[in-house]
Amino acid sequence: MRTRLILAAAAALAIGGALLAQMASTSQSVDVTRVGARLACQCGCADTVATCSMLGCSFAAPAKQRIMEMQSAGTSDDEIIQTFIREYGQGIFRGAPSSFGWMIPYALLAAGLALLTWFVMRVRTRPQPVAAPDVDPHLARYNEQIEKELSKLD
Repeated sequence: MRTRLILAAAAALAIGGALLAQMASTSQSVDVTRVGARLACQCGCADTVATCSMLGCSFAAPAKQRIMEMQSAGTSDDEIIQTFIREYGQGIFRGAPSSFGWMIPYALLAAGLALLTWFVMRVRTRPQPVAAPDVDPHLARYNEQIEKELSKLD
C-alpha cells in the first residue's frame, strides 16, 4: 500500500515536471509579444508572429527567438520591426487598426438595430383587413330562394 502511494507521488511529480518544462518553453515575454503582434506570420496563416498557433510553424518560433535576442541586445521595438520589414518586405508589417477599422463593427450594429426596428414597426402597423361590404341585393334574393328550397327538402 505504501509502495503504491510512493509510486503515485513519483508519477505525479514526473508529470508535473514535464508540464512545467513544456509551459516554460512555450511561454514568451510581454516584450516579444508586443513586437510580434505588429508582425505578420509568414507561414501562410493569417495570424501575427505573437499569436501563430500552427503546430511546427517554421517562421513564428525563430522570429520570436530573434526578437528576444535583438531586445536583449538593446534594440528598440521600432528598429526590430524595421529590420523585419527590410528582410521580408512591407507585407510583414501589421499596424494597429485605424479609427475606421474600430468604427465598422459599431456602424454595422447600429444599421442592424435600425433594420430590426424598421421591420418590427412594419409588422406591427399592418393594415387591418377591410370589412366585407354589405350584402348585394341581387345576392340576397338568391340566398332567400336557396333557403326556401332547402326548407322544402326537410
